[in-house]
Amino acid sequence: MSGSTPVAQGSRIAAIDVLRGFALLGILGANITLFDVDGIGAVEQSLDDLVVGAAGAPFMAFLLVFVLNKMMAVFSMLFGAGVLLVTERIEARGGSALRVHYVRNLLLLLFGLAHSALWFGDILLVYGTCAMVLYPLRRLPARALLGGGAAVWLLAFVVESGAEEEYVVRALAMMLVGMGLYRSRIIDAGRDAGWYRRALSWSFAVGLPVCSAAWLFADGSDGPGGDELAADFNNLGVPFVAFGYVCLVMWVCAEGHLPRVRARLAAAGQLALTNYLMQTVLGMAVIEALNEVRGERVTAFWMMLAMFGIWAVQVWWSAPWLRRFRFGPAEWAWRSATYGRSQPFRA
Repeated sequence: MSGSTPVAQGSRIAAIDVLRGFALLGILGANITLFDVDGIGAVEQSLDDLVVGAAGAPFMAFLLVFVLNKMMAVFSMLFGAGVLLVTERIEARGGSALRVHYVRNLLLLLFGLAHSALWFGDILLVYGTCAMVLYPLRRLPARALLGGGAAVWLLAFVVESGAEEEYVVRALAMMLVGMGLYRSRIIDAGRDAGWYRRALSWSFAVGLPVCSAAWLFADGSDGPGGDELAADFNNLGVPFVAFGYVCLVMWVCAEGHLPRVRARLAAAGQLALTNYLMQTVLGMAVIEALNEVRGERVTAFWMMLAMFGIWAVQVWWSAPWLRRFRFGPAEWAWRSATYGRSQPFRA
């Protein structure tokens, strides 16, 4: 997975897997405080009631500034890029990209329905829904996709909607941006390392101060459940920080840094669907067990420890699994159902 400048085709695909693995771990950070919450209507109150303390305060600040909505934005960018990647490969083989796209994403909706029955915070339903409108847009030029994504993101600030509708709008916006970044040869490590280094510097320089201001506007210091002003500041900075993460990972891949870390992240990224579903199962089980043992809700510090533990499990198991099998269990089922025949499973 090591790369050079310019990066070879195989490394570009590996870079996407690395970015997906990086975002996957971040998604757990965004969700870890919600696994013992009854529903979306209880989220704000549960965050306000969460005991943070001196040990947990840096972790909660980290979540708000570096994680909240940023990792979902990166994952949404990857989803949009993946739409183009999959359809281009199918069309290059002379297959029906239209059929595969809609069957694939209708199945993703079914995964989301099953997952949402377990936990209210499912994102697969949102992705499957947004995918329905992406296919007709796949041939738009990069500038139109990037501009459209920016416009949709800003639209969420002015249109009154509930939390669920806002998630759909923001996910769609970042999917369009991801399609534009793929068209621009940015999200597949197609630029040189110097370009990524400059881009990540300015994007972090813009985004991180804005997201840090969100923490200052949050209600008190007891977590990221703050007021509307804090949420607006955070969301203003989200696209910049998310783009900075994309450029950071692409720069690391282009320079060939951290080969062992990249290999582990790439493996986790290849099993993203399985690992995402596993995060919910493990997260709910671990937090519930800790709550039971303590006799009260765990503090932010214990949630942080649970996150690190689940990270360790997912980084540890993914690479050995892929040495024996071609896909994760969920990926294999998804792929087999998409193509209507059982796919080879063993490596």
